Amino acid sequence: MPWFKVDDGLHAHMKAVRAGVPAMGLWVLAGSWSSNQLTDGWVPDYIVARLDPDYREHAATLVRAGLWIEDEWDGDKGWRFHQWEEHQPSSESVLAKREAARERMRRIREQRASSSQDVRANVRENFAGSAPNPDPTRPDPTRTSYGSSVGHPDASPPAPPKPRRGTRIPKDFAIDTGMRAWARENAPNVDLPVETANFIDHWTAKSGQDATKVNWNAAWQMWMRKAQQWSGQRTTGTRTSGANRHVDRRNDNPFAGGANATIASQHTGGAR
Repeated sequence: MPWFKVDDGLHAHMKAVRAGVPAMGLWVLAGSWSSNQLTDGWVPDYIVARLDPDYREHAATLVRAGLWIEDEWDGDKGWRFHQWEEHQPSSESVLAKREAARERMRRIREQRASSSQDVRANVRENFAGSAPNPDPTRPDPTRTSYGSSVGHPDASPPAPPKPRRGTRIPKDFAIDTGMRAWARENAPNVDLPVETANFIDHWTAKSGQDATKVNWNAAWQMWMRKAQQWSGQRTTGTRTSGANRHVDRRNDNPFAGGANATIASQHTGGAR
């Protein structure tokens, strides 16, 4: 909405001093109305009569002081502010700014809608396709259970394999066709996309040594089994709400068991 501007030196201007406080009160109210209605400083007599019961006397005072000019517009009598266009924004400029603001907001809404569609498309792509997981390491058929090579009894036993080190959850972790088939058989009541997203968010946010795993597919399967168990307990009233159901009774839950069991119960809403 436009503003009716009043100069901070108005109190000392000779025209305002000559008009007096009652007439200047009408001047300010009429200016506010004209700015709101975009009449470029023209005020009809019926509006002035509504603003001031003594409008005839005060309007005549403003005309004598040089602040108003008697005028007629579209068959209605009234008054026009002196030099309105030099001190107040015109109706044309106000309408142009409003149109520019509407166009700006339209572009912002289009950009937000496009960005939201891109995010949903990326989520669908991540769930829809990913590289298949490599087959687990197969035993070497040329090795006996005692570590000697077949046909080479004098060969020295191989060095013991180094233990695999855990890693954080991959940024591109996604389920593939084999994992979906496993879930249909072992976790049929689980909302697979939602629980997978919860699994990714949980382990991405987690810190410390417990945030690393040697086999993330196995960790995902364990998560889905627990989600399947909780889905079967929904009708019993013992289901822990929210993400706490995935940390309750876990090996990496510092509150599970012992003297801290009471604290764990409070932390998970009292449902064990």
